[in-house]
Amino acid sequence: MNSMKKQDNNRIDKIGNELPFSVPENYFENFAQQIENQIGYKSINHRFLKPWMYIAAMFVGVILVGQLFFSVYQKNSVNNNENYESYVLSQVDETALMDYYVDESTK
Repeated sequence: MNSMKKQDNNRIDKIGNELPFSVPENYFENFAQQIENQIGYKSINHRFLKPWMYIAAMFVGVILVGQLFFSVYQKNSVNNNENYESYVLSQVDETALMDYYVDESTK
């Protein structure tokens, strides 16, 4: 085991602090342009595209929020109607209800 560590240290000593790889001079200065040329990418005019994207996102957001408020309003109105009907029926006694249905069926 000890001889293995000694061999590893010898390898490190042989390599030293030298970097095995190097980058050509001015490689990163024109890197983006070189990649664009290689893949044939043509840039889109972002000044024209961005306002339309923001406007479209705004309209979608307004429509979604409007739909949310409308569905909540409908749910509340249905609940209010049910509560009103329950209240009205709770104010009428059973004999008045029976009289109403009996009178309607005889007509």
